[in-house]
Amino acid sequence: MSVKSVDSVLKAKRIYEITNPKLVQAAPELSVKDAITLMQQNHAGYIVVAKNKKVAGIFTESDVVQKILERDVNWSDPISKHMTPNPLCLKPTDLVGTAIDLMGEKRLYHIPLVDDNGDLVNVLSVRTLIRFLGEFYPQEIYNLPPHPDQIMETPEGG
Repeated sequence: MSVKSVDSVLKAKRIYEITNPKLVQAAPELSVKDAITLMQQNHAGYIVVAKNKKVAGIFTESDVVQKILERDVNWSDPISKHMTPNPLCLKPTDLVGTAIDLMGEKRLYHIPLVDDNGDLVNVLSVRTLIRFLGEFYPQEIYNLPPHPDQIMETPEGG
């Protein structure tokens, strides 16, 4: 697929067309310890913190690394104490290109998705976007060595 066709797809494709149904969410009162356990159990790098279906914040791996590790944190503290409050949200009907621009500009890995009433309905992760974009360049992506200047010594790359 050419660059022009990728560009046209990004201007037409809606977020709901590429998202998966996985949404890890919890109440603001969830303890830090339980939040980390929930992330591990779901193999997720985030928890959307919601109260009465409204997004209150997002608790991510970055929050764990920057605000929890190597700090004197009470593991029973609620995640609301350590989350990123009032995260930027998009609607499932917004364009995929808009999400890519926002994630790149703001350095986000997860964006909560809300409906017209502002109720949490899903999340868009950078991993989902990478998989989506990878479909346009399968030959180039699958044949890339781990390091661009790497020279393979055997045909199978091992």
